[in-house]
Amino acid sequence: MDGLIKPFYIILNHKSFNLSSTPTRMPLFTTTYAPKNSAQVFGQPLGVSQLKDFILNYKKQKNRAALIYGPIGNGKTSSVYALAQELKYDILEINSSDVRNEASMKSFLGAALGQQSLFFTPKLILIDEIDNISGREDRGCIPTLVSAIQKSSFPIILTANDPYDSKFKPLTKACTLIEFHKVDHKTIAHTLQWVCEQENIQFDIKAINTIARQVDGDVRGALLDLQMCTINQHCTLDTVRTLSDRKRTESIINALHLIFKSSVVENALPVLDDVDVDMNEVFLWLDENVPKEYLTPSSLAKAYEHLARADVFNGRIKRQQHWRFLVYISNLLTAGISSAKEEKNPNFVEYRPTMRILRLWQAKMKNAKKKEIAEKLGAATHTSRKVALEQVPYLQVMFQHGAGIEVAKELDLTEEEVEWLRK
Repeated sequence: MDGLIKPFYIILNHKSFNLSSTPTRMPLFTTTYAPKNSAQVFGQPLGVSQLKDFILNYKKQKNRAALIYGPIGNGKTSSVYALAQELKYDILEINSSDVRNEASMKSFLGAALGQQSLFFTPKLILIDEIDNISGREDRGCIPTLVSAIQKSSFPIILTANDPYDSKFKPLTKACTLIEFHKVDHKTIAHTLQWVCEQENIQFDIKAINTIARQVDGDVRGALLDLQMCTINQHCTLDTVRTLSDRKRTESIINALHLIFKSSVVENALPVLDDVDVDMNEVFLWLDENVPKEYLTPSSLAKAYEHLARADVFNGRIKRQQHWRFLVYISNLLTAGISSAKEEKNPNFVEYRPTMRILRLWQAKMKNAKKKEIAEKLGAATHTSRKVALEQVPYLQVMFQHGAGIEVAKELDLTEEEVEWLRK
């Protein structure tokens, strides 16, 4: 692949490059069907009730923050937004990856806690994915956060997958813990059926149940899978079977989704670790789908720059067997391409495998007859295949005018080869 990718990104900033013809993309189901109130948060009645009580009775709460924890994709963040909308609260969100040191944490919390809401409406603060705070590199963040919680006059809500890491011990003591359980597959199946009805999607109930079981409680993942498996308003079992089980391995489709959609570069870094796809295939998948996700020339240029650099290292591995370059390739293909976007594309994009290999095969098959004829012509005339290839067009002219019968006998051409020359 060396040299195939890099030249392409150079043209992207040219004034003639126009993206206005890009087809309209379908919004993500996860956005369209995000819950608007607590009743629409499926599968978490107790957790949502506890969170609602915490917000409404905040002034009476002993702990000044709530920590929602549980598996990914089970409604932790969406429930906060749903309740904020239902209770008419302004919400100020920050992802913990965006405040990676004590100074940035103090800066954010100082502004958030001292800022009055517009029109004096109630306000709550959401700090999402605190798992991203590391104990060593982000030293000082946890004590700063605990101190701010104790002084806050606004509800502070945090989310985490696993709050029982020892580094979070001071934080959990200052928070009311609210568990969001893994959503039952029957609830997920019911949710998917409801979405199908809203979207007028014809579905196979076995397909819906298969999606619901294989996502292992991840409602967000189930909605993405449903949208991915819906073709021409139909969701069939055969389509669903193409998805791999998340418990065994991440599919290349999910890896691409994380690379292209992740707002935190660090989250994209490990996505290729569990993908059972050859690295050369990963190059082709990214090369094919980057233009579908990144819609500005500058984002495309940056993405293809990272892809090209990774390709250079890949070439060095092949030529020199320097396998230490593999880590550079992985970083460039994941965090590099993820960081290239100016903003996350909110629309649903259907990722497809590259057609390049098929086109190369078709070209090879198209030229196969020509090469076979050239070999026979070269053997008969004692010339190289290169010279013989240059003479084949003259044979075509002869055969197209009905003058190649004797030549066909002399070269012992097959019927297929004669037919090819007559075209």
